[in-house]
Amino acid sequence: MHVYVHIPFCRRKCIYCDFFSVGERLADWPGLVDSLLREARIRADSFGSHTPGVPSSLYIGGGTPSLMPVEEFLRLSAGLSELFPDGPGEFTVEVNPDDVSEDKVAAWCAAGVNRVSMGVQSLMDSELKAICRRHTAGDAVEAYGLLRRSFRNISLDLIFGLPGQTPDSLRHTVDGFLDMAPEHISAYSLMYEELTALTRMRDRGTIDETAEADSVEMFAMVSDMFAGAGYEQYEISNYAREGFRSLHNSSYWKGLPYIGLGPGAHSYDGLRTRRENLPDLAAWRGGDETDFPFSEETLTDDELREEYIMTRLRTREGIPLDEFGRRFGSVESDRLLRKAGRFMEGAIRRNPQPSLTLCDDGKFLSLTRAGIMVSDEVISSLF
Repeated sequence: MHVYVHIPFCRRKCIYCDFFSVGERLADWPGLVDSLLREARIRADSFGSHTPGVPSSLYIGGGTPSLMPVEEFLRLSAGLSELFPDGPGEFTVEVNPDDVSEDKVAAWCAAGVNRVSMGVQSLMDSELKAICRRHTAGDAVEAYGLLRRSFRNISLDLIFGLPGQTPDSLRHTVDGFLDMAPEHISAYSLMYEELTALTRMRDRGTIDETAEADSVEMFAMVSDMFAGAGYEQYEISNYAREGFRSLHNSSYWKGLPYIGLGPGAHSYDGLRTRRENLPDLAAWRGGDETDFPFSEETLTDDELREEYIMTRLRTREGIPLDEFGRRFGSVESDRLLRKAGRFMEGAIRRNPQPSLTLCDDGKFLSLTRAGIMVSDEVISSLF
């Protein structure tokens, strides 16, 4: 079973974030935990399932989970542990650098957390200020040191394409990440999502969006530097030391079932049904004793196939051709390979040319390094 818990409170919202959250001043922590545990019991019975042979995972994200008072985090974790008789194989909590303290680290350990994901984003104070992060570069390095004393599986988040960022400043951040040597790194291009403060600032001309060519160049530099330090790029935006891939995030890319708890959280039955909890704190908590309000979507055959192509091609392994054929039939399998053919012209199996964007080794269809740089275009062309 894979469970995601959304903590909807933030002290201050980052200007690029479009996840549902509200101000910390509205936080009723005991009430939130009561509601999350009640929803957990309902969802586990009606929507959850365990996939034999697949390690389980629990991921507490947000919002800002590291704002939770210690006693409420312990109570939440103890209640959620009932969903995992043998304990979750991977228990991750997201944290902000300026929330990390000795007391909280001790509480996370006591709760059974075995993986921490910290949102660093940059090690340049000017860039952190530009996106309204609460911490400084020094805070991030100090927080990492505290976490390292207790945890042996730490993930750091990085964003490139930030306002005012240059290749040199990005290199400084990547060098800093490599000096800290986490087990896992997530590196994302800055996205201008609808209705965010960042997008409004761009539209007003307050900031300039990084040119696509510059963003691709930054992505290539990040990928090369992490690869050179021994990190495997096992998904387009994720890098890991051997044995430290994220079990929880990998469940999304593999199309496994998962349960989402909290306002705005998503669930999937592993077949074709998706649920989204209402992204409204009062409405979500307004559920009666038997359920919480949500919207539901049943995916069509076309949507299932396109989602399969998109998620699998994001991974290092790519699309397993035998499995694709079993799920969608020989006609669709042949169609996929015909469409992929134009991205593999002149390719020699197992030895793709550097300029080619797709590789077919007879078992998997996967993106080459050049393909990763233009993955959106390649993937959409296969739909």
